Amino acid sequence: MVVVVVGALLFHLVVTALAAPVALPGCPETCGNVTVPYPFGIGHGCFRDGFELACDETHPAAPPKLRFARNGVEVIDISLPSGTVRVATRMLGTGSSSSLPRQLNGSWPAGLPANGSLAVSTRHNRFVAMGCNLLANLVANDDDDYISVCAALCVVRSALPRDAAAASSCSGFGCCQTPVARGLPSYGVHLNDLTQRSVTVGSYGAAFIADGEWFAGEQRSLQLGFVADPRKLADSTAVPTVLEWSLDMDRDQDMFWYDTRVSQWTRCVSVHSAIDDAVDGNLYGRARCNCSKGYEGNPYLANGCQGMYRLQFSD
Repeated sequence: MVVVVVGALLFHLVVTALAAPVALPGCPETCGNVTVPYPFGIGHGCFRDGFELACDETHPAAPPKLRFARNGVEVIDISLPSGTVRVATRMLGTGSSSSLPRQLNGSWPAGLPANGSLAVSTRHNRFVAMGCNLLANLVANDDDDYISVCAALCVVRSALPRDAAAASSCSGFGCCQTPVARGLPSYGVHLNDLTQRSVTVGSYGAAFIADGEWFAGEQRSLQLGFVADPRKLADSTAVPTVLEWSLDMDRDQDMFWYDTRVSQWTRCVSVHSAIDDAVDGNLYGRARCNCSKGYEGNPYLANGCQGMYRLQFSD
């Protein structure tokens, strides 16, 4: 607290975060420990198209889980300032017999809407593959174009890194990682044995898209767990993946404010907000909003951006 004495008055400059609306009036603001800000919402009339969520309370002994209503994918966190949603995803894995090379043609993750509202973040994620002599391809589902490719090399499964130094790098020896080059709602994933020959029974490969910060902290334990029991690790690990979301400037015009004086869109619904059209991937015609400097809250609600400071007077 900063105290300034002027004459007989005592001014208290109190730094506070004033209460700001999060959801539409009458709509749930949380599910478990996750905040649900508009344009996301739970229940009829509480969300915009493509942002419908559900609060899963089917297990009374466990905390409620926030999920996308369309596909049941668990939502871990929603950030308005960064325009991101962290979701829990799974690894894709493939085993082999003694007479066939490993291969998998799968998809990741099925079910996200294809209207452009949600896509995998290229800024925050890594495409990861673990295994021996494994080639992992991330491809666009619509045209089979290659998005990202990495290869995990080793001679035999016993050569996978067991020591802490080797298991912390994921630089191509038993594990590889690469950026996700193009943000899409879903992908095809192709896993193939590099040698295209029969491999040892029980040989296993896995691939996933993970939050890069999370993976940097967890890669050592993931690699060591993969060496110990790769199938168990793949089946039991919830992988956090970062999605980016945005609004369509044509379809969602009511979410933006057009200033006729300058003939351009200048802010979102709330005053003290600003449009951010630097959406991941530079998607044409898509944008988000943030509160202006010195304000915080939800720019997609009327008066949603509130000042962070107030003056309190006393004598």
